[in-house]
Amino acid sequence: MPDLKAPEDRLFVAIAQQVALVRVEGRGSFKISTPLKQFVLAAIEGGAQTAVVDLGQCASMDSTFMGVLAGAAGRLKSRNAGRLVLVNLSAKTRALIATLGLDQVVAAYDAGSVPAEFADFAGATMNQVSSGGESKRTTTETMLEAHEMLTSIAPDNVPRFKDVLEFLREDLKRRPENNGLAP
Repeated sequence: MPDLKAPEDRLFVAIAQQVALVRVEGRGSFKISTPLKQFVLAAIEGGAQTAVVDLGQCASMDSTFMGVLAGAAGRLKSRNAGRLVLVNLSAKTRALIATLGLDQVVAAYDAGSVPAEFADFAGATMNQVSSGGESKRTTTETMLEAHEMLTSIAPDNVPRFKDVLEFLREDLKRRPENNGLAP
């Protein structure tokens, strides 16, 4: 009998020569979005000018994950005149980024067309980042920021995420401030 369980959403990261390297396995989802955001912010603070995200083993992406990527692209550009590069896109992941306008703020390369400047990083040792330890409030804040970013990069996203934004804002009002210490 085939295994019907979906693959776990996993995030692997490394820093090599001031380049933040990220590999996604399974889905790029809200489950790994906060750790992704935290890693990229730390990399930028450390002077990284480029973040390369390998989506070769990524089956799909949700809007929170894509909004975090958009936010990372904006931070890299404004802080360090940097850029976010997506590599090894499948036809499905390429279509997803185009649908939400993410292709307007990142450099994107299909599977097999990784730019030569990043070829040396293919064998970099990457460490898995654990996810799920964030409070529900922190996850909700990440989701809200991600969807706000998507509406800012593509006006077509405003009606698409209007209800999501309203729900997330109301949810945050109901959640006590907890500094990430409690659910």
